[in-house]
Amino acid sequence: MPRSLAQLIDEIIVDAYDTDEQLSGFLQVFQDEVTVPVSATVLGIAIEVAGFDLEGDERRGLVARCRHPGAAGTIALADVHFEPDSVAGWLHAAYRTWLCLPQFPARRPADWAWPDR
Repeated sequence: MPRSLAQLIDEIIVDAYDTDEQLSGFLQVFQDEVTVPVSATVLGIAIEVAGFDLEGDERRGLVARCRHPGAAGTIALADVHFEPDSVAGWLHAAYRTWLCLPQFPARRPADWAWPDR
């Protein structure tokens, strides 16, 4: 069971041979493991993430489909901030680390058993 971010990243991209496949690995784990809608913030503004996607631009990376009262759209997933003790927060920390960005505070949820369930 991955206990560190490095182990988690290795699990996610284990069979990926290029950037597209690695992004697809991250997308799959976000879609499989994060229950949506999930609360998050962008620039300190509360939003709801309704889903995750890869729009085909590896420079932009994964996107989050977001909702906020009176507005909806997509934003780069790297710019979204999740609760630090959540599965979304832990996966996001791995994703930002993989992107070579500083991670937001996050801790692996004690009851999360991926990929061993």
